[in-house]
Amino acid sequence: MEQTMPESRDAKLTPHFKLSEFLQAGDPMPPPWVLDNFYRLANRLQVVRDLIRRPLKITSAYRTPSHNADVGGHKKSLHLSGMAVDVVVSGLPPKELQLILVNWTGGMGLYETHTHLDIRPYRARWRG
Repeated sequence: MEQTMPESRDAKLTPHFKLSEFLQAGDPMPPPWVLDNFYRLANRLQVVRDLIRRPLKITSAYRTPSHNADVGGHKKSLHLSGMAVDVVVSGLPPKELQLILVNWTGGMGLYETHTHLDIRPYRARWRG
């Protein structure tokens, strides 16, 4: 379902997530199909936030191809399509977050400093 185009980077996608959290400071506004993915992902993250009752800090979300290359991202990274985020939760280690999200239906990667969450159409798990 296509959403209306946000008018600013401060536009709310859900009660607790703004468009700006999914973009790097200098990035241009992504195409509408990427924005649709942001809405889908933000709604899933809102469910997580409501479940754990703590803010999720997005440390990496949408990446332009050049930014993805700069950070050593996979050439088919879901960050490129706005379908993935890396998050941290203050006071909750990544391993504990992953235990809470045992029923997450997309991809979930456990890293020492963060958790990768994505909305791929199948379940995937890995350690970074």
